[in-house]
Amino acid sequence: MNKKILISLCVIGAVAAIVVGGTIAYFSDTETSTGNTFTAGSLDLLVDNTCYYNGAPCPEPTDIETTWESTNLGVAHKFFYFTDVKPGDSGEDTISLTVDNDACLQLVIGGLVDNDNTCTEPEGVAENDVTCGTGSEPAGELQQNVLFTMWLDQGVTPGFQGPQDLGECDNDWNNFPELFEPVIISEGPIDEGGETWDLYQYGNAYLFADQKACFGVSWRVPSTVGNEIQSDSLVGNMTFNVIQHRHNETCSFTQ
Repeated sequence: MNKKILISLCVIGAVAAIVVGGTIAYFSDTETSTGNTFTAGSLDLLVDNTCYYNGAPCPEPTDIETTWESTNLGVAHKFFYFTDVKPGDSGEDTISLTVDNDACLQLVIGGLVDNDNTCTEPEGVAENDVTCGTGSEPAGELQQNVLFTMWLDQGVTPGFQGPQDLGECDNDWNNFPELFEPVIISEGPIDEGGETWDLYQYGNAYLFADQKACFGVSWRVPSTVGNEIQSDSLVGNMTFNVIQHRHNETCSFTQ
């Protein structure tokens, strides 16, 4: 009898558990994060240039640009393009660089070709060159006689009192303390094998996104240079490199 009652109670308890289980409500919540995305950043260098030759705007030969607004460089953009250089000539370019992400800067000058080309009679006399006019002339003398200076061209406003008065890109080297417009290279010829200038060492440690960095480059052929440069030509490339600064605080260009 007791056993039958116990079994009946168990069956009732099981049925009650099923009924309760079918109607019970638990606390709940749902949180969903949608559209999780990774998008790579960019690093794009834009360059503009203002060119002066003997104190006047540089000539613009057909299909050549010597002064231009901020852009990516193409074959038409030439910082220097002069076809009738003489002793006493000089010029200046102010080059400004902008990037869309924090970056380190580097300028590589290379691909130099210093040709003697044809040899005029006055040039042969000046060089005491017995090969003059034979077509077997040695390298030219223009590379060693074009003298360059480069500086950080931050500009200085009239009534300069301190860093708060700094402007930018004024096409002139302001000979104030080196803190403001340091000379990157002092006057001299470009090495025959080319040169590499780490521009990030000057001004800020690196170039901030959307900030403009201006660099002045002046050149001159001394008036003391004579007939030895007649008909000579000097051709070279100017390559601006940028590399990301984030995770590259030492501005290493070696991968």
